Amino acid sequence: MPVSLKAGLVVVAVVLVVGPVGYLVLTDLHVWDAIYMTVITITTVGFSEIGGPYGTGARLWTLGIITIGTGAALYTGYAGLEYGVERLVQGRRERRRMVQAIESMDGHVILCGFGRVGVTAWETLRHANADVVVIDDDAERVGFAIEREAVAILGDATSDDVLRRAGIQRASTVISAVASDSDNLVIALSAKSLNPDVRVVARAIGEDIEKKLYLAGADRVVAPQSLGGQRLASLALKPDVTEFVDLVVSGRTVEFGVESFTIDEDAPIVGKTLADLDLHHTGGALVIAVGEDPTRVRLNPPSDMVFRPGEIVIALGSSEQLDAFRKLAVGG
Repeated sequence: MPVSLKAGLVVVAVVLVVGPVGYLVLTDLHVWDAIYMTVITITTVGFSEIGGPYGTGARLWTLGIITIGTGAALYTGYAGLEYGVERLVQGRRERRRMVQAIESMDGHVILCGFGRVGVTAWETLRHANADVVVIDDDAERVGFAIEREAVAILGDATSDDVLRRAGIQRASTVISAVASDSDNLVIALSAKSLNPDVRVVARAIGEDIEKKLYLAGADRVVAPQSLGGQRLASLALKPDVTEFVDLVVSGRTVEFGVESFTIDEDAPIVGKTLADLDLHHTGGALVIAVGEDPTRVRLNPPSDMVFRPGEIVIALGSSEQLDAFRKLAVGG
């Protein structure tokens, strides 16, 4: 709320409090009659002098209320109207900007829910320079997301129309992080029905919901409370290793990270072995795992292993090394 509107409201409130006091002192009016006289004077709909005729002092008091109170009321009304129009214009402009931003995205992430879990996920995605569209049905949280320069829309993520507005047809991943297991279940079903190729990562709160989420189409299910317990145990048993892995995966503190690549059919790496590439001596990335599925990979593959199209390769290295390896694995 602008300062001008606040100031006007304060003046009007003061007049509404002080005005009746003056009438009580200068006339024989009762409390409610004094309040009534003040209100009809400020709003310029006064009919007559209640309990009058008044003496000179009461009439001068009325003139003061007309001058100050009515002026403040008119000013406050104008400031309020201006503020409302400005908010309306800004709201339309903001919605248009969001629509344009979403339409320009391809292969982006749709994040459903901007609570504590959602905010943490968004910060991680933003650090990785990923395009993200936030969906939340709480106007305050959407406003908070926009303040942090997120692309966000207000709506129910269980609605097909809202998912379409977020560009579900072009999205690569949907993260369902709302606080309701039933809503996460519906979001997974809706996302897969609208885009069968989209990857769905869902949050699970209840102990019996994980299997249902997989049946609904979720590709991965995450239980934050279980992960939190595992992390606590890992930090207690292997603190150095756990912290190192966290740094490598997040890429925030160390100068290298881990990425996965799916080998294209016409990629330069197809048909070659690790020995042929000689990545170690040429300063390339370190290949740590290869497999047909992320859950079934071969760690530390041998030097004579031949790369085949469609395989997933997990590599470690600096951003420059990973970029160079990406050109070998996916071309371009």
